[in-house]
Amino acid sequence: MIPVLAVGALALVLLWVLVPPPLPAGAPVRASRSRRAPSGPLDLARTVEQLASVISSGASIRQGWAALARTLPDGDLRDLARASAAGADPRRAAGGRLRSAPTVASLGAALAVCERTGAPAAVMLQHLADALRDLHDAAQARRSAFAGPRSTARILLVLPLAGLGLGMLLGGDPLRLLVASTSGRLLGGAGIGLTVLGWWWMRRLLRSADPPLRTEVDPSVVLELIAGALESGLPLSRALAAVAAALPGGTDAEAMRAVASALAAGVPARLAVDALPAELDALGRSAVLAEETGADLARVLRSAARDARRGRARDAEVRAAELAVRLVLPTGAALLPAFVALGIVPTVISLLGGTLSLTSGGA
Repeated sequence: MIPVLAVGALALVLLWVLVPPPLPAGAPVRASRSRRAPSGPLDLARTVEQLASVISSGASIRQGWAALARTLPDGDLRDLARASAAGADPRRAAGGRLRSAPTVASLGAALAVCERTGAPAAVMLQHLADALRDLHDAAQARRSAFAGPRSTARILLVLPLAGLGLGMLLGGDPLRLLVASTSGRLLGGAGIGLTVLGWWWMRRLLRSADPPLRTEVDPSVVLELIAGALESGLPLSRALAAVAAALPGGTDAEAMRAVASALAAGVPARLAVDALPAELDALGRSAVLAEETGADLARVLRSAARDARRGRARDAEVRAAELAVRLVLPTGAALLPAFVALGIVPTVISLLGGTLSLTSGGA
């Protein structure tokens, strides 16, 4: 009975520690000592939209934050509104789970662009709220798409240990055979090694198919900010420089500064946009299109941003389907052999009354 419980405990530890289930996107963390309102991405999107509505009625940004601080429930968002009403930058005033959230970085960048360019804050914030909602929906769709493959991986990882438990339930003693002889220990080591290999292989496949989310301003939000700066009457070079200065830094901001300098020097857009990273390919294509055809660049950028966000759910579904197929490889090459080595072989020999020892001194 004790070995069975030990195997069960090991299986639960392996399931919980090696491949923990992901937290829902934007899921609030329950406070242990205080009852504070949640502050997920969707909650911040609603707050940004409410701020845009207050500003559109004629209030200043500080007045809008002060009005929100009086109506929001106690929590991180209310603390953020109070600090912003006092003139603090939301990116520095945010606390709790909002401190490192990309949504707050996007909000701070949007307000900084409005301050630098004179773009209407109400319009900018309304577009930002729509973008944050789209990003939240895309993150939820992504999590749903990968829930099946992740659960499959967690179940398959306990397959070798389940083989040991099954052998004990059938009346065998596979553990004794695996530890009582040299050949048994070699077989057990091979089974454990194959299990670790299967875990590493599956974890690598999962990370490759579902990489961690960005911790900075999303590229589609960057396009929205550039569009807002353009709508204030700035040329593309100055709009890019303003947005780059408002971003917290990174490769995207550096690339936009380089493109802004090239455009200001008279370099054609087709050549200047070569410095942009792959995440901002839509910006480069839109800039070339607008320069060659005279199209409204702000409108083209907003359309490209919406398409990028809406396409993420479809991309996640495709990657999840491909992952489900690829998980067959570590299952067949590592986990099933480990199941046979740790469970089937010692159980069969134990039930037949044999031994795994190849020497006369084995058990």
